Amino acid sequence: MLRTLLFLSLTALASAAEISFSRQIAPILIDQCVECHRSGKAKGGYRLDIIEQMLKAGDSKTSPLVASKPDESELYRLIATHEEDDRMPKKADALPEKEMKLIHEWIASGAKIDVADKKAALRSIVPEQEKAQAPEKYPHPLPVTALALNPTGTTLACSGYFETTLWDAATGKLQARIGGMPERVLALAWISKTQLAVAGGVPGRSGEVWLVNPMKPTERKRLVSARDCLLAMVASPDGKLLACGGADNQVRCFELPSGKLKWQIEPHADWIMGMAFSPDSQHLATASRDRTAKRIDASKGEIMATFTGHTCAVLSVAFSPDSKETISGDVEGEIRRWDSSGDAKKDGTLKPGGRTEMLVLGFLDAETPLVAMGSGAVVSMDAKGRKTKDQITRYEDRVNALLLQRYGKTVRIITVCHDGKVRIHEIGKAQPVLQFLASPGW
Repeated sequence: MLRTLLFLSLTALASAAEISFSRQIAPILIDQCVECHRSGKAKGGYRLDIIEQMLKAGDSKTSPLVASKPDESELYRLIATHEEDDRMPKKADALPEKEMKLIHEWIASGAKIDVADKKAALRSIVPEQEKAQAPEKYPHPLPVTALALNPTGTTLACSGYFETTLWDAATGKLQARIGGMPERVLALAWISKTQLAVAGGVPGRSGEVWLVNPMKPTERKRLVSARDCLLAMVASPDGKLLACGGADNQVRCFELPSGKLKWQIEPHADWIMGMAFSPDSQHLATASRDRTAKRIDASKGEIMATFTGHTCAVLSVAFSPDSKETISGDVEGEIRRWDSSGDAKKDGTLKPGGRTEMLVLGFLDAETPLVAMGSGAVVSMDAKGRKTKDQITRYEDRVNALLLQRYGKTVRIITVCHDGKVRIHEIGKAQPVLQFLASPGW
């Protein structure tokens, strides 16, 4: 009997010793704790987003981790306590018993951290999980949520399921499939021949941004691993910067082609729904569910202006061709014009028609905004007359992305919809010059 008990005890200790901080503990802390204990939001003076910070005491001055002693470790005590006023995470359910037990066993076995670089961010040390494979043939057309055109105007990149698909812009034929991408691809930016940026994730679970070489898809680099989905991303017209934002309320700006983080801020109190770079590449505009839009200095990440004229969630933004004026569109069908100081322009409210989402904004010229709507309509506006100038097209489903392509005197409008179709229109022609389903197998 004694031998059996000894064997079981040794087995339990060996099992605990095998717990990996990077693979098993860090993901729990990222999901449950990091949002309230990170740079810029360190509640109780305690941070968990960086390993070396995680090991330092917060305002309580009590050690967060005492090797081999879970009950003396403040981190464990606060997640295990039955006192709701003290228990972490605050204003949320207690950790599942399985996760609590895992953390207890990890500390009991010595709280070993299997990472050499103690200055590393928790998100950066979690091993990349193997992604699901996109189906060889889609069972039904997939809604297209993101679109990008390569610099030569010959290839379109479209969103897919765990992949990005590449299509011939002249024929609509499938050229290539880039796998290993976020489950939901919600933004694309084709920066150069060898750089395609892909953003997305899983709402409420994860967000990612990748730089991929479309010519050699194995050449890739993950720029962001976020706690929530990335919803918007844009590259500066000069090709030197890439900015992204989403459901974690953060805006990150990277230098190109290196992918080095230039700055990161939290300019909004809610999700960032839309973004745009000014034509001169000097400023970035953001649209948020917190009912505001902002103008940000692209070189420093400093907020230059805040527009508060909307009464509901703001979904889209665009700069005028001279980079001085900004327009923003909201969820209830209004577009507002505002200047570089964040002041509304006189008679600057445009209403393209109906209480529908203003999903994408652009400019055909200085006084002709272009808007794609949740109703399926794509129209141009007379900014001075504050009325619809021309209905370019009308679909039966929401328009998720829109691009302008100019060559010579020809202007093309490329759209993707929730019905899974890519359509290319030329201004002046009633019917699309090309349309196709951007789902492999269809």
